[in-house]
Order: sequence, then structure tokens, then C-alpha cells
Amino acid sequence: MTDATQETFESEYELAREREAAEAAKRIKESQSWDDWLAIGAFMVIGRNRAMLRAGTNEPIGARYNKAFGEWLDLRQWLRDIDKATRSHAMWCADHVEELRRLRENMGQTLRDRSNHPTVMRRKWEASQKGEKAASEKKETKAQKVERELEAVTAERDKWKREAERDGSLFDLKNDAAPLIAKVIVSHVSPYKLGEIVKALTAERERMKAVKKPAG
Repeated sequence: MTDATQETFESEYELAREREAAEAAKRIKESQSWDDWLAIGAFMVIGRNRAMLRAGTNEPIGARYNKAFGEWLDLRQWLRDIDKATRSHAMWCADHVEELRRLRENMGQTLRDRSNHPTVMRRKWEASQKGEKAASEKKETKAQKVERELEAVTAERDKWKREAERDGSLFDLKNDAAPLIAKVIVSHVSPYKLGEIVKALTAERERMKAVKKPAG
């Protein structure tokens, strides 16, 4: 395909999308339709891309882009008649058409019929994302916490057992110095388990003191 043929094809394609969008814009004044809003959004995406190309930018931002896009809109008053926020949301819907299609498929018919405006659909999509995030971050139940801690203790016990079987005792309680014993313990247990060991040793020491304390 030559450059001239390509340009002709693109021009015809854009003209067809413009006709569809202009007709859709007339219809939405009487009745809201999701397909009509998508047609408008899709055509505005074409205009956005044209303005980016004219401004020599890869993003739809900046003074040059705004000027180019504004001039493109000025040639189509029927788009100017749609408020700026709605135009922006219509383009956003065109960019996220597949995600929104899935969201609409999960709606009931009544809700779907009331959710045709691009601003409404964007808000519903954002709300659905917050709901999914909240569900994924839901706090674990008490039973799940106990199960997780039990699994950690079991894994710690098995680790010590494997190392003792491979290397013999981790330390010699009778001959090794206390700092060495402490260092070995710290390097082999989790902070949580270390705290539990300290508590247990403290409790055992107090018990021994009570046992050895002479009767008054």
C-alpha cells in the first residue's frame, strides 16, 4: 500500500467514524445509549491522536497539544456542545472498552440500562476497583492467624531438627559460653519465636527461684 493510498484509507475511515459519532451525538440528546457514547469516544480518540501528531508529542498534554486539539474541536461544534468533563470521560471509556464491557456484563439489566453515560460508567468502574482492592486486603481471621503461626512454629521446629541431624547439636549447653549459645539461637529463630523463648526462660527462672526459696 502506497503512502497516498494509506492516507486515503485513513481519511475514509475517519470520515466514517465522524459520521457515526455525529449521528450518535444527535441521538443522545433524546435518549442515552452506551453504544452511542462509545462511538463518540472512539472518534474523539482519533482527534486526540491527530492533535498529538500535529503537536509532535507522545502524550495528550502541553500547550501545543491543547491548541491542536482545541482547533480540531472547533471544526465540530456538535462536540463542543458536549461539556468538557463528559468528552474526557467518553475518551476514557473508549480507551477502557474491554474492562467496561466485562463490568457491564456483570450488571443486572435494570442497572445496565441506567448506566449509559460515560461519567457514570467511569465512576462504577473506579468503585469496582476499590471493592476488589478492599477484598484482597481483608484482614485475616483469628483462626487464620493461629493457623499461620502454628505453621511457622512447625517449620522452625523442622528446620532445627534437620540441622541437628546433619551437624549434630547446635551447641553444647555445658561447655559453650552463654553469648555463643545466644548467638546460635538468634540466628536460627524468628524474632517472634525469640521473644517467646525469652519469656519462657524468664518464667522458668522465676519458677526455680520460687522452688529454691526457703520457707519462712
